[in-house]
Amino acid sequence: MNSSVRNILHTDTTDRTRTDEDNSSLCRSFSVYFVSKINDLKSSITAKLSAISGPQFFSDPPHSGPLFRNIPPVSTTEIHRILTSCPAKASSTGCIPPSIIRACPNLFSELIAELANRSFCEGIFPSCFKHALVVPLFKKPSPDKHAPSSYSPISNMDFISKILERLFLARIQPHITSSPNVYKYQLAYCSHHSTETSILHILDSILLSSDWQILIIISLDLSAAFVTIDHQILLSCLNTSFGISDTTLSWLQSDITNRTSSVHIGRHCSSSVTCTTGVPQGSILGTLLFMAYVSPVAGIAHLHSIDQQQYADDTQLFISLSPSDYMPDLDDLTCCIDSLHVWFCANGMTLNPDKSKTILFGTRQRAIYSSLATANIIGSQIPLADHIKILGVTLNKKLSVNSHVSAVCKSVHYHIRSLRHICSSISEDMTKMVACALVGSRLDYANSVLFGASQKNISKLPKSTEPPHPCHYLFFSILQSTYCPPAAPLAPN
Repeated sequence: MNSSVRNILHTDTTDRTRTDEDNSSLCRSFSVYFVSKINDLKSSITAKLSAISGPQFFSDPPHSGPLFRNIPPVSTTEIHRILTSCPAKASSTGCIPPSIIRACPNLFSELIAELANRSFCEGIFPSCFKHALVVPLFKKPSPDKHAPSSYSPISNMDFISKILERLFLARIQPHITSSPNVYKYQLAYCSHHSTETSILHILDSILLSSDWQILIIISLDLSAAFVTIDHQILLSCLNTSFGISDTTLSWLQSDITNRTSSVHIGRHCSSSVTCTTGVPQGSILGTLLFMAYVSPVAGIAHLHSIDQQQYADDTQLFISLSPSDYMPDLDDLTCCIDSLHVWFCANGMTLNPDKSKTILFGTRQRAIYSSLATANIIGSQIPLADHIKILGVTLNKKLSVNSHVSAVCKSVHYHIRSLRHICSSISEDMTKMVACALVGSRLDYANSVLFGASQKNISKLPKSTEPPHPCHYLFFSILQSTYCPPAAPLAPN
């Protein structure tokens, strides 16, 4: 449906004027760029490590509790449920089209169950499923749409490969997420939590400190975080900190190592390259493995008395500043970032200070802090921003929702204008379906941050649906949905 909607609304970024020769050339250039980017990052990390005087090394916290040695077997019923519920997205590397597998769940449930049980029992991931087609995903506006730096590499893997990883995830996830070595505010893969929960936690911290202190938040950016993970360090961390051993550890080692990929554009593919680091962006296990990999980050922040929150690779550090003397608190924050910089470098990753953001939250009465204009991030003076975007929500330094409402209205207006062009050409039911996907989801996302907002801001959102069209009442009902309020309302504007 999404691809159909993009085609109807002409929002697909694919350049359809390219020839086969152009696509072939782009495949090669993207492949060279993605490989060289990782190599350049690794070289940069090595240089940074050699420049660090007296590096501090932080040992992984030891595991306490039962070990996870063997992978429990799967049943045909479990496979059948997965086949009938999961989307049929897959790369063309599979020898059997996903549509056929999903159309014959009874037959393939038995075959996949036998394959999975043998794989889990022997601790070996099938090598025929280790190749991925990398699709460059346009991530930011750029004068040159063909510039490889404007794209992210998204791995599209075999359908059966995803099923095997989904089965493994169902078995290993409860063991990892229940470990005391997982930070309690790492909310990815945490039951009954979401990005909205993470945002509410940040808002709660801001509001609790706003009466008598101000809060500084630094949102850290990691360069190519998922693809720079060191395989041996990851396996060592899983064994030491999470008690994963024997057959389970062997299966994971077999899964993440000796993988290959090639860039796919149009009908063309680049030459296959071996992935020596990282977990594929697009894999089922990628986020969970990354969460385990960076679990020591919370302990480092705690050593410096800095509050920290993570959602996968999205990391924020924040600390309340003392009204009487805030320099010691800022020094603690700077030391914490320096320690994190050393840890990331020692573990094959690197902070990007140029893309990291910092902001100071406080009331107008806290004018004493007006002289604070920058924050030190590994030697770079990053200016304090007026607003910051965290997990899709724009937070304003004055504790208002003006910036967030404006961003939502801008996005809603854009899609409503696009929808009006085709509204008369499609049925009402189709219009509602498209509106719910494109507009309703944007109005509904993180709507709890609007609790306590002024009527002026709330009234802006219904205007996004005027003049009325068939989905007017749908939009209005979404706006009037029950909010899940944070600890206290935001300041009225």
